Amino acid sequence: MKLYIRKADLMVGNILVITNQNKETIFIASRDKDNPFLIQLYNRLNTKIGEIKLKNNFLKIYSIEINGEEVTTINAIPMIDIKYVYLSKINWNIIGNLITSDYHAMQAGKEVMKVQPTIMGQGHPGLEINIDNMDNAPIGTLVAIFLNKYIKIPNLKPDSDVKINFKSKLSFFNFKNKC
Repeated sequence: MKLYIRKADLMVGNILVITNQNKETIFIASRDKDNPFLIQLYNRLNTKIGEIKLKNNFLKIYSIEINGEEVTTINAIPMIDIKYVYLSKINWNIIGNLITSDYHAMQAGKEVMKVQPTIMGQGHPGLEINIDNMDNAPIGTLVAIFLNKYIKIPNLKPDSDVKINFKSKLSFFNFKNKC
């Protein structure tokens, strides 16, 4: 199953519409104006099915819940070279280039989700989320939203609504690729 999210909605919007290949709305995610760390996921019938919320402010640990049950926790820390994330309770290994949103999630050696950048209708950039099983769609969608929103790159202007300040003066984009 392929799902699509517009990059513009991910960056600045409080409402994110997740559609399928036929441009039908599958999920709607909303970001709380008072608490920017809270993202809730709703189905087409406007029933809340999941959320991302801040679990520990000091360590910046977030909790991802599906149907009121915590399915995983994840850390959000600024890094230069992010290529691997492990989601403990659901046993997903996320491997790839997380900064450019080109990665896949593996569970027991089998790919359960793949995320890649794409060009949507009218030339708008977006994310394509390819999920193997509809049961993994809510958590896969929340993980993709989380990884796109909360991974921070040093030396770029931070989001003003999240109020995360960087002390690093490293330049991410001024490196030479040594292969």
